[in-house]
Parts: sequence; structure tokens; C-alpha cells
Amino acid sequence: MFTVHTRSMCLNLLMRVNLFKHSEKSFTMALDEANIKHGRVQTFSTAPQNSGIVESITAISEAMPWNSLAKVIVAWLEARKSREIIITTKENEVIHAKGYSAKDVEKILNKSVNLAVIDAKPEE
Repeated sequence: MFTVHTRSMCLNLLMRVNLFKHSEKSFTMALDEANIKHGRVQTFSTAPQNSGIVESITAISEAMPWNSLAKVIVAWLEARKSREIIITTKENEVIHAKGYSAKDVEKILNKSVNLAVIDAKPEE
């Protein structure tokens, strides 16, 4: 979700982070360690929903912590082979972040709206 306030020229950005499987604890801890503010999103529905937990990361400008978030993503992925992060852009392009450098991930995040964060194995 992107909202532009033309009067104040303030760009408010919201990145939706869907946490699946065993990713919640380790990924939110990585965000905390990088001082990236995030919060749980409460969702309510009368229809069945996916089983993930949703967090949001909000920024006031395009500079946001894209650099910090990119570094968190790359380090988190490199820590375990069972991890995957799928990034969805504003144009609905889907990109698997594994194998990208932090600089490349930063460029992708700047035009993204959603992260799917997955760890298929529990912490040992």
C-alpha cells in the first residue's frame, strides 16, 4: 500500500511482510537487531485465510530502511538453506530474493509492496 500526501509532499510507504512456517521468530528478531520498526497486523475475515502471520514495516520516505532491510534479508537467507523470501513489486512482479546481493535487493525493495518470508525447518 502506498499513499502520497501531495500537500506535505510526504511519501508514506507500507511493506507487508507475510511470515510463514518457522520464520516468525528469527525474521522479526533480525528486524529488531537492525532497528527496523515493524508491527503485527491483525486481520479479520469471514472466509478462510492463509496461515501466515502478517507484520508491517512503515517508512516516511523512499530512503526508508531499504538498505538495512536488504541486508537483513540477505543475511537471513544465507543463515539457513531452508529459507526463502519472495518479493512482490507494485507491478505484481514476483522475485525470489535468494542469490541476490544486498544492493540488488535494495533496488527491488524500493518498488515492492509485499514480502513472503518462509523457513521450512524449525529452529534447532
